[in-house]
Amino acid sequence: MQKYSSVLLQLKGEPGWKEFNLPATYGDGRSFVMGDNSGKRLTVRYFVRESDNRFFAKIFFGSATQGPPGYAHGGSIAAVLDEAMGFAAWITGQTVVAAKLCVDYKKMLPLKTIATIEAWIDSIKGRKVITKSKIYDENGTTFSKAEGLYINIPKERFRDILNYRDKFKT
Repeated sequence: MQKYSSVLLQLKGEPGWKEFNLPATYGDGRSFVMGDNSGKRLTVRYFVRESDNRFFAKIFFGSATQGPPGYAHGGSIAAVLDEAMGFAAWITGQTVVAAKLCVDYKKMLPLKTIATIEAWIDSIKGRKVITKSKIYDENGTTFSKAEGLYINIPKERFRDILNYRDKFKT
């Protein structure tokens, strides 16, 4: 088993990426996606490419993400795609929650893979924010693609988590 700290060190951004730090605990509890420090589930680091504000994540799928033997569970893939697409909207100032998520699973993702997630806003129409994402490895193999419908809700519903985002923007 790889230790959390050693896995985290392997999740490096590319040149021109700025790390987007959020606490593992915010609001009333731990984040489902990034709240496990055992190294057995999901280990993730988030980044924003400074040239165009596109959102990225480097993620490790540990043994506790298993669905089919030796491969990541589709729910763990959907969860990280959802979180990345939501953050892609958040970093532009949107205060969104997911309304619909459509994941296209292209290829089974082997456990203990370090993958990259790329997420971006496709369009904004009123309160509706359409996002897209993909998850791929260093060889360019695409494992999944997703599209999400996110709805802007009043920022007061998010309490002090907005402070983390707004500190990042400055």
